[in-house]
Amino acid sequence: MKLHQKGFLLVELSRQDLVWDYELVARALAEYGVSGRHWINTIRIALDEMAAGGLIERIEERLDDGAHVEAGKVMFRYRLSDFGRRRMKDTGLLPA
Repeated sequence: MKLHQKGFLLVELSRQDLVWDYELVARALAEYGVSGRHWINTIRIALDEMAAGGLIERIEERLDDGAHVEAGKVMFRYRLSDFGRRRMKDTGLLPA
């Protein structure tokens, strides 16, 4: 059984210090075997929700030059927050 989408994203963020949103989107699409604008937007909304809830932090932003997503698109670089790490431990997503 696969992790729920937000759990998967949190685990991926816990494995690296900083991760760009387009990298997380690509990993999630591959993990769940889905594609298309709907799923890309769903994953981006999940990242926004987790940032708003304090589980993850936006560390950097920049405009894509067309090399990653699409020219002019804002890209965000995330990291797992201390609060997010604690919540992961509380829910069993991260060993205590």
